[in-house]
Amino acid sequence: MTDQEARYDRIAEGYAAWWSPVHRPGTLGLLDEVAGDVAGGARRLLDVGCGTGAMAADAVGRWPTVEVDGVDASAGMLEIARAEAATLDPTEATRLRYAQALAERLPFDDGAFDLALSAFVLQLVPSRYRALREMRRVLRPGGRLAYVTWLRGGERFAGDDEYEEARRDVGLESRWDDEDDDEDELDEDPGNDDVPSPEAAVAQLRRAGFSSAHARADVLVHEFTPEGYVGFVTRFDDEDEFATMEARQREAFEHRLLERLRRLPPERLVMRLPIVYASGVRSR
Repeated sequence: MTDQEARYDRIAEGYAAWWSPVHRPGTLGLLDEVAGDVAGGARRLLDVGCGTGAMAADAVGRWPTVEVDGVDASAGMLEIARAEAATLDPTEATRLRYAQALAERLPFDDGAFDLALSAFVLQLVPSRYRALREMRRVLRPGGRLAYVTWLRGGERFAGDDEYEEARRDVGLESRWDDEDDDEDELDEDPGNDDVPSPEAAVAQLRRAGFSSAHARADVLVHEFTPEGYVGFVTRFDDEDEFATMEARQREAFEHRLLERLRRLPPERLVMRLPIVYASGVRSR
C-alpha cells in the first residue's frame, strides 16, 4: 500500500463529507458528456477511481440499461461506496459492482467495456500515460474513454488567504514557502500534475492511442459557508495536521478562522476551480 492509498483509507469519511460535495457537480457532469454513447448502445461502464461511488451510483440510477464496475485503490473509499450502494433500489444495486484496483493494473479482460470514465483521478496516478493505456486496453474497439480533471490556473480563493492569516494569528507555520506565493510560479511548477490546457489533454490521449480526441475547459463552482470551509480544511484538506494538534490550539485556530471568514461577503467564499473534460475513442 502506498502512502497515498493509506491516507485515503484514513480520511475516507472526511472525503465523503467535505470534499465529494465540492467536486460532485463536475463528476456528475461527466455523465452528461457520455449520454450520447449510452443512447447509442454503451452498456458496460467502468468507473476508474470511483472513490465513494457517487458517479457509479448515479449512472445506474440514470440509465436502467447499463452495468457499472467501479474500481479504486482505497479500501476505505470502497467501504463507503458499498454502504451507499446497499441503500439503492435493488434493481439498481444489482447492476453495480466494486473492486479494489489501481488505474494502471485493472483486473478486467481486454475489450471488456463499452465506456471508461474517470473523475478527478488522473492527477493522482503515478503515470497518467500508463493509466490511459490501461483504460484503452479494457475498452472494446469503438469504446470511449471520458474523464474530467483539474486544469491549471484559476483565481485565488479568498478562504485560502484567510486560512493562512488565521494560522499566523495562532502561531502556526504557513502551509506554503514564501516563493510559492506567486501564482504564476505555481502555474509553471513542473511538479503540478494538473492538465496545463485542453490541447495538452488531447495530445496525451492521442499519444496513448486514442482517436477522435477532444477536450474542453469548464469551471467548477462551489459556495462554501464559513463553517463548511472550516470543516473542509480541518477534517479533510489538512486533516493529518489537525488530527494530531493539541485541542486548545485547534479550538483557538477554528475560532479565529471562523471570525475571519464571517467578515467576508458571501461572494468571496465562492470557489471557482478550472477543470477539463476530455475524451477519446479506441479505434482498434
